[in-house]
Amino acid sequence: MPLPDDALFTVADLGDWLHKPVTEPATVMAERVVWGWLRPILEATERPAEQSAELFSWAIELGGIAHENPAGLSSKQIGPFQEQYSAERREEILAEVATGGQPAASALAPRGRFPKARRYPDPAERC
Repeated sequence: MPLPDDALFTVADLGDWLHKPVTEPATVMAERVVWGWLRPILEATERPAEQSAELFSWAIELGGIAHENPAGLSSKQIGPFQEQYSAERREEILAEVATGGQPAASALAPRGRFPKARRYPDPAERC
């Protein structure tokens, strides 16, 4: 099955994004998966005839995720070679699509552990 004329990205786009050659069947599958993720959020029945820059960037990044990690693994290791995947990145992109391009609140939240701030000394307590 070839890519539809109104595909979200092409074989060349996905290969350029991933910095490696990709096959047409793998690109077709990734594009179909990405459309399946985006369609309900965009409330669309057909792929848009013209894509915005935002839609293309979401689609190509999701295409990379679908192509490189179709099983949704968190990591894999073959001998000394190890790959780790961001399990949250797909959800962050889809949340951004749902908010119309605004970053999801979780993307703006500080990450990590922060100690509670020390209380500023009150001069009135010295007396």
